[in-house]
Amino acid sequence: MSFVDQLKEKLSKTHFVPKIVYAEGWSCEIQKTADAIAQSKIAKPVLIFRTQNEVPKNFKHEHIIIETQDLSEYSEFLYKLRKDKGLGIDQAKELVKQPNYLASILVKMQKVDCEICGIEYTTKDTLKPALQIIKTKPGYRLVTSAFVLEKGEERYVMGDSAINLYPNAEELAQIAKMISFFARDVISCKNLKVALLSYSTAGSGAGESVDKVRKAYQILRQDIELNDFQIFGEIQFDAAFCHEVMVKKVPQLYWETNAKIYIYPNIDAGNIGYKIAQRMGKFEAIGPILIGLDRPVNDLSRGAVASDVIKLSYITAYQAYVRMLEDKNAKK
Repeated sequence: MSFVDQLKEKLSKTHFVPKIVYAEGWSCEIQKTADAIAQSKIAKPVLIFRTQNEVPKNFKHEHIIIETQDLSEYSEFLYKLRKDKGLGIDQAKELVKQPNYLASILVKMQKVDCEICGIEYTTKDTLKPALQIIKTKPGYRLVTSAFVLEKGEERYVMGDSAINLYPNAEELAQIAKMISFFARDVISCKNLKVALLSYSTAGSGAGESVDKVRKAYQILRQDIELNDFQIFGEIQFDAAFCHEVMVKKVPQLYWETNAKIYIYPNIDAGNIGYKIAQRMGKFEAIGPILIGLDRPVNDLSRGAVASDVIKLSYITAYQAYVRMLEDKNAKK
């Protein structure tokens, strides 16, 4: 069973049915997704349309039409939220007419639980309003991304491949922590071995990048929240992935199996690495899945089709479930 099917099965047993807002409701692929998601009863779709003409005849899902909706509640909310940043009320009134901004406002106001955007918007235009309005989770200073690579029974989590260009040691440590928690809490990864990748293994190479990865590892070693994880860096991919190579290159590493969570030193390695696994290794690459926002928001590829959006919808819904549990625990 794929991990997306596992998430779907888990959600069906929770009685938690999150509302997912889709910023680009006029897209045919989004409308197909809304039908499938509503039929599954795993989540409730809410679609945003710009004009009445974009709404299909006899459309049956919850939706917002920007040209006919009274948006004053949302513009007032945005103004109060961003006035200290120099946003005026007239600017707020214009921004809420943009579906990507309105979607993030609905999430922030908790009128919906999570958001999916990007089938037409760029990653920048999806992420910018989310960062301005929803913001990062308390304790985090950045947003990162992860891909799930899956082939048969094999499953790996990798990142960051899409957001952070050249993180410093402190940022790399935080990226590793966020992706590790995602692998445990959302993917339900049992093998919590984390490899901080480099072109060097345990001092075999030298250079600025090696120093950065090594420093990130030292930061993570001191983090008591990561006691459940086995983390090692700097390490080359072959030493982390192939046990026979691991024994030769880093005999002091007593891992009985290979790593399941891989952290790239920069976006070049991350983007190239997952695409090699996808195209040459024949892995299915699911993502990028955004991590670190205070409420779940995910970005689609502009080439996405309904099946891609449906998979991401189940992941996003499960992220919302995890966020709901965090809220409950915080109130105890």
